Amino acid sequence: MERQRWALLTVAACVAATCAGAVVDTALGTAASVAVVVLGLVVSRVLWAAGRRKSPRRRGWRLLALTPLFPVIGAGLAAFAGPSESLQVVVLRWVPTIPGYALAVVAILTLVDRARLRTGRRAAVELALFVLACLVVVQLLLIGPEGRWTALHVDERVVLGSAAVITSLTMAAALTLLGVVECDRQRMALVLLGGAVCLTAGRGLSTAPLLLHAQGAAGAGRFLVVAGLTLFGLAAILDPGPRAPGSRPVSGPSTELGQVLPHVAMLMAVTVVAAVALMGYRPDIGGVLGAVGCVALAAVHRAVTARDEQSMGARLRRSEAYFRSLVSSSADAVLILGPDLRVSWAAPALERILGRGAPRLVGEALLDVVHPDDAAAVTGALHSRPVASGGLLPLRLADGSGEWRRLEAGVSDLRGVPDVGAVVLHCRDVTERHEREEALRSIAYTDPMTGLPNSAGFLRTLRRTVAEPDADGAVGTSLLLVELEGTADVREHAGRDVVTAVVAEVGRRLRATVRGDDIVARMGGGAFAVLARSTAAEADQLADRCLAVVEQPITTSAGIVDLTASVGLVVVERGLGEEDLLGRAGLAVRAARVAGTGSAARYTDAIGHAAARRARMLTDLQGAPARGELFLLYSPIISLTEQRVTGVEAHLHWRHPELGDVPPSEFLPAAERAGLSGELLRWALDQATAAVQGLPSAGAPLRLGLDVPAAHVAGGTLAADVDAALRRSGLAPERLVLELAEETVLAEDERVAMDVASVRLMGVHLALDHFGSGRSSLAGLTRLPIDILKLDRSFVSRVDRDQQDRALCESVIGIGRALGVDVVAEGVETPAQLTTLRGFDCGFAQGFLISRPLPLDEVRALLGERAGVLWPGLVGQQ
Repeated sequence: MERQRWALLTVAACVAATCAGAVVDTALGTAASVAVVVLGLVVSRVLWAAGRRKSPRRRGWRLLALTPLFPVIGAGLAAFAGPSESLQVVVLRWVPTIPGYALAVVAILTLVDRARLRTGRRAAVELALFVLACLVVVQLLLIGPEGRWTALHVDERVVLGSAAVITSLTMAAALTLLGVVECDRQRMALVLLGGAVCLTAGRGLSTAPLLLHAQGAAGAGRFLVVAGLTLFGLAAILDPGPRAPGSRPVSGPSTELGQVLPHVAMLMAVTVVAAVALMGYRPDIGGVLGAVGCVALAAVHRAVTARDEQSMGARLRRSEAYFRSLVSSSADAVLILGPDLRVSWAAPALERILGRGAPRLVGEALLDVVHPDDAAAVTGALHSRPVASGGLLPLRLADGSGEWRRLEAGVSDLRGVPDVGAVVLHCRDVTERHEREEALRSIAYTDPMTGLPNSAGFLRTLRRTVAEPDADGAVGTSLLLVELEGTADVREHAGRDVVTAVVAEVGRRLRATVRGDDIVARMGGGAFAVLARSTAAEADQLADRCLAVVEQPITTSAGIVDLTASVGLVVVERGLGEEDLLGRAGLAVRAARVAGTGSAARYTDAIGHAAARRARMLTDLQGAPARGELFLLYSPIISLTEQRVTGVEAHLHWRHPELGDVPPSEFLPAAERAGLSGELLRWALDQATAAVQGLPSAGAPLRLGLDVPAAHVAGGTLAADVDAALRRSGLAPERLVLELAEETVLAEDERVAMDVASVRLMGVHLALDHFGSGRSSLAGLTRLPIDILKLDRSFVSRVDRDQQDRALCESVIGIGRALGVDVVAEGVETPAQLTTLRGFDCGFAQGFLISRPLPLDEVRALLGERAGVLWPGLVGQQ
């Protein structure tokens, strides 16, 4: 664009120099005319290029690019005609030019959007005023101040009249464009008006002397034509182009310049006529009448404008009243902030929220009146981080009594809109809603029984604690999990209300035991959690204090209640989630419970590894039989009188591919918790009955003993499982011995009793396992439906050196013999124990002294090679 401008100015300068040479030397007149024609062609090219560049409307400049070609055609016709009369020359030049001026009028009006061209009475008055003012000036320019119009022939008058009218229309079109064009295009319109004035004046000065037989004005006319064409090209280059459809205009349809232009046109016409009179010439009657007409039209324009403004003002007042009514009746209160974020207007609806505090907001900076804690958020929302569309800005404002009211404001940032230039806040009072939410949040995070935080509230606090940076590395944070023991007995004997009172009292004691900034929460049931800021030693002391206050007697309506607890401690480490920390605390509580009642344990890596091992076993036990990881070992049972093997007890073992051999004491409890004990027992029954069926026997057929867990008996499938195993293997029922715990045999569940009775009716023998451990009683032996009594290893271990155990063991063996029950001593590990048992006439024994559990092949070899004879060599026969 800059290059086009300088190229155009360079060509114009060269043409102007040629015209100046023609003034000095008349012989260069033809060269000057040719140079003007060349400039017209150059300008036409510039206008055409501008029309191609300006989008989307380019037909205005394209049409205007055609107008310089019409004078070129007229000049060519005049030159082709050769020497002739002045009138003929003028006609040849003007007849092609008049359509060019008409096309220029259309082109100029096309440069602006049709919607911006005013219509109606005011537009008609303006157009008439522009045309009349231009006629006054143009006729004076063409005819001169002396009014020589009457001296012309009719054909000359027609030519000059046509020229005056068409040039006046062109300048009127340029004035109309200047009055309605957008503000950013007014410079272009002003340059275009200058070009139209110069071009029409130059054409007039070139034509009038020929008709009026005046000399000396042709040179000045060329200079004006050159200037007019140059300004036309510069206007096209300066035009920024119309705005895209739908974009907001810079100004309204009538700019400030458009309001002034009619008066300028009137003043121009009056000034020209007055100047003629002041110069001593007699003004032409047409010019005087034109000036008077301009004054009259200006007055009419002012009246029409005043009426339009009055009507527009009335519409604006009605519209303003309408929207004020809408804003006032709206539930949302509107605040308008200036560019400096000061409150410039507050809706009356805000008084319903803030009362007397609302009027005091006007003129105040918003950041000075909001709550100090909200200032940073408001600053970020209105400056660096604008609120997204549909987002809400929370803020607090003080009401008339000084209380803070909570508001949610929708933000409309209209500072970039020239007609508004403000930030609009649509505020809604949410104080009551916030209070209700706080109340609901308090209920959601508070335990109603104790008034302490519940598990959800504690997890939220723990989550914040884990996320916060550790300000003091020397003092850490410990999590204590306190699980009460004994509440089940209290509920059974005293009722739920007493348990509620007891738990509430424990919560009160724990709250009084910790420091003020420590957190105590009830996690549900009889579990409490404590989050304490303390060192490791202080956490251990706190755990002891918690145990002490729990174990203090509690007075209730049902009497004195004694409780105890287990406490698990874990250090809060960064990077661990709240669920991980609570899981570790639970593992520590389990370790404390194993250690004994009223104990506390701290989580260690060993506890974590053990828990991971248990979890791994629970997962891998599923499908272990199908994968061939389970196997059976058989412990021989000998008859002390016959000194040979009369039976075997099958022991289930698990060889894990990664953990190695897992003892039954470790994986069987895990299987019972996982509900897999039934699957394992059925597998063991099938394998053991099939294996024993094929074993050799020198005397009576071997018996097979198998331990049955209480969980499987309670499942109600014992009888069916035993019957299915016996049918598949073909083993005689009397050769199978099911070893049951005493509490299983004495269970009050009818289904368990029926299963036990059904198994006995099949012919299967029942053995009372581990007698002498736990709460075993001699009195209960007479009521038990058993065939075999197995003395527990704890009963046998001191029989050779403790008189009380010796007497008790001898009594049990005697009772069994009197009841017709076979007695088997388990865990015989020393010759002295075996000798003592033989002295008591105990029937059977098993243990490491006799033989360790053997695989099936070794048992078969033992029975085949020595006919089942098995006796420790250190024990003499009696």
